[in-house]
Amino acid sequence: MGTTTETKETGQSKRDPGRGSIYKQKYRTSDGELQESRFWSIKYYKHGVPFRENSHSQKWGVAERLLRKRLGEIDAGVFVPPAAERLLYKDLRVALFADYRANVRKSLLKHADGTEYICGVSALDDFFAGDRAAEVTTPRIREFIAKLQRQRSPNATINRSLALLRRMFRLAFEDGSLRVVPHFPMLKESNVRKGFVVHDQYSLLRDALPDYLKPVLSMGYYTGMRQGEILPLRWDQVNFRDGQVLLDPGTTKNDEPRIVPLTGDLLAILEMQFDRHKLECPQCPFIFFYRGRKIGVFRKVWRNTCVRLGLARFVCVHCGKSTVGTKQCAPCSKLGKQNKRRYEGLLFHDLRRTGVRNLVRAGVPERVAMDVSGHKTRAVFDRYNIVNERDLRDAAQKLSRYLSAEFGHSSGIGAIRKGKSELEENGKSFSGKAKDWLGGLDSNQDSQIQSLESYQLDDLPKPA
Repeated sequence: MGTTTETKETGQSKRDPGRGSIYKQKYRTSDGELQESRFWSIKYYKHGVPFRENSHSQKWGVAERLLRKRLGEIDAGVFVPPAAERLLYKDLRVALFADYRANVRKSLLKHADGTEYICGVSALDDFFAGDRAAEVTTPRIREFIAKLQRQRSPNATINRSLALLRRMFRLAFEDGSLRVVPHFPMLKESNVRKGFVVHDQYSLLRDALPDYLKPVLSMGYYTGMRQGEILPLRWDQVNFRDGQVLLDPGTTKNDEPRIVPLTGDLLAILEMQFDRHKLECPQCPFIFFYRGRKIGVFRKVWRNTCVRLGLARFVCVHCGKSTVGTKQCAPCSKLGKQNKRRYEGLLFHDLRRTGVRNLVRAGVPERVAMDVSGHKTRAVFDRYNIVNERDLRDAAQKLSRYLSAEFGHSSGIGAIRKGKSELEENGKSFSGKAKDWLGGLDSNQDSQIQSLESYQLDDLPKPA
């Protein structure tokens, strides 16, 4: 234990009682001799809790200035204990997992051995393990981004890891363990998924997937439900008489209850699944099961099936080339590089976009479709309501039919189709009366564009 050296011995005035003190720490050597440190230390209080800090200086004035600084931080409410400088990345990680546990976050997952994990944290562990929190600066974060980009990680994947790291620092800041939170440079995400499954692809997948996954595929295709909502479904949530599935509060992404209707093929599929359940494992409460237990993660089976069907591919992260089927990259494996492949192609979540799109194309009002799919905001719903080339072609055909029925050939297209020779014989050209029809527009002078309100139907060229 250190003892306080009276400040009057150094020729300085004493500090006010209760405002801290300046002293030299005393210690005993291995021989048992009592020694005094060369450096001045300070002691101060916050809410009755004492804090001691070494000034690392032999000058009393330096220690006094440090003490005044700490007391000022306490008065201003911005004081952070000195232990914050010793805060490690692993301490921030522990706090993040504790926060996810306390808030029962669905993204807190468990491995088969029971260990917890959060998607995106493993990349942080590989790079920041052993770092102090004070060493995680913005330049250091940019190094982390550059490393993942060299590994060809998508910007969205990098941003998810950065968001977790930022959450770690925000928790430490709120707990008073850190004074400063670094800036986190987020990347622009341009890889928003637009994939969906057409019926032919659905038929291919249904025939190729294992039998236990076929009902899961049908449920996702016909309802647009999330994978995390489908797999935990129990038989007591299915009402065959009313033809609906009841999603309980807390089982959906937004924790709100939802009713999903069952009709046609999907109802028949679930009835067959119920018969299979009674024969194979009547004690299992889950609708979708495998060997008497709830189906877990089937990512590997899904990806390999999609690759074999030509709906996806594996890409080597080292050379960027597609691998042959589900095999490893032969050139890179010969170089002794670790086999790492990136999956590109159809995801199970694309069935959700498909379900939303099919609801809208079937004429279901968008408000009702949002209730079925569980979307709370219109912006996200519109992002899932994908428009493909066929939709655009149908829209163009509808517009063409409308114009033909409404105006016939009054647009002057019939005169133009007569050909260049007839136009020349009649002394007409597209730069003549047709130019008047366009309001005297010169294709090289955009400033001459006139308002459509100034055009009269009588000014349109008459059909020949």
